[in-house]
Amino acid sequence: MENSTLCLFGVCASVSIWIGVAAWLAYLLLFLGVRAWVVVGMLRELTQAEIESTRRRIQLQWEEPVQTTPSEQVLWDRIEKLLQEAEREVSWTLRNQLGALVWNGGAELAAWRLIHDAERLAVMEMAAPHLKARLERAKGDVAELPQERQQIWQERLEKALKDLEGPEEHKKKEAQAILSEFLADLYEVRDGRFARVLKLQNLLAFLISIGLLPVLVLVLVGYGPILLAGAAGGLLSRITRVYGSGPQTPDYGLSWAQVFPAPLLGALSAWAGLHLIALLQSQQILSLEGLGNLSTLLVPPIRLESGQIPLLAIGFLFGFSERLLDRIVVKTEALWEKQQEKKLEESSTRRTSEEDIQRRQLQVTEEQEKDGLRVTRRMTLDVLQGSRKAELPDKGK
Repeated sequence: MENSTLCLFGVCASVSIWIGVAAWLAYLLLFLGVRAWVVVGMLRELTQAEIESTRRRIQLQWEEPVQTTPSEQVLWDRIEKLLQEAEREVSWTLRNQLGALVWNGGAELAAWRLIHDAERLAVMEMAAPHLKARLERAKGDVAELPQERQQIWQERLEKALKDLEGPEEHKKKEAQAILSEFLADLYEVRDGRFARVLKLQNLLAFLISIGLLPVLVLVLVGYGPILLAGAAGGLLSRITRVYGSGPQTPDYGLSWAQVFPAPLLGALSAWAGLHLIALLQSQQILSLEGLGNLSTLLVPPIRLESGQIPLLAIGFLFGFSERLLDRIVVKTEALWEKQQEKKLEESSTRRTSEEDIQRRQLQVTEEQEKDGLRVTRRMTLDVLQGSRKAELPDKGK
């Protein structure tokens, strides 16, 4: 089965490679489908429901929602125009569903900003009881603001509530203006938080798209079984984490975006981790005698045989434990540094011994030179003394 060849679309390859390519395509289509029709669909429905809820809430909060004055009608037309524009942003036609394959969340963010603008406009005609209740609620929303602005808005909202108790109409207008500005500040913070969630989703989608390229290359080379073992480990790790976690607050589909990278990360971690162990084994830093020579076992194509089970088990472990590869890399760096220090010490010791030998040789040479000079002096003195002795009898004659 492993050695059989299958030809599709004029391309011939082993069955294991075609299975890996099919799994790769299934993962890609599943990722795009879930992102387009589960995450985007959920956000669109939530936003459309919020638009309709805002429209009804504004009608209930006004003094006479049925019999409006001309100024109120002008304001209501502006609010309705904003809400209709928000509905167009998050419409869910067939064209929008196909466009969701390359979704980035910009339409949802724009729709929520339009909804918030409509709510701020509606404050200017809000009835006194609803205005007071909204100010009370705003006091609880102050905690969402940055620390340096919380105390300022707390004091201003308290003042608006006190002014609202008076009979003067201009006090009500001031309270409405304060509430409108507070909502602008509050919605800016919320929209910023939503934008950060969308940015993280888009970043994860980009990383998945980039990570799929090396995985496809490794599948075509023949590392499919190792990648499959790592992907299974990563998926099981994420399932365990999701199953063990408690209920969470709405995250606008971010949890989906965090699930999909797990199999991809597990597959790449399995391939990289096994090759790192093979490198350590070849450098005699790590010994795994039971596995045999990993450098030989990791030569592609990898086959699904009984002898490869320990190899696939380690690949599964690398995929399941996201930090295992990091820990091995850190320990490898530490062992590498120790080896480098040991080599430096041996080199230093060798250099010191060589210097000692050279120093001793130099001392011997100097001593020999000194001995030679002494011998030369003695011979010279002997010659001179001998010549003097020979000249003395001549002088006597």
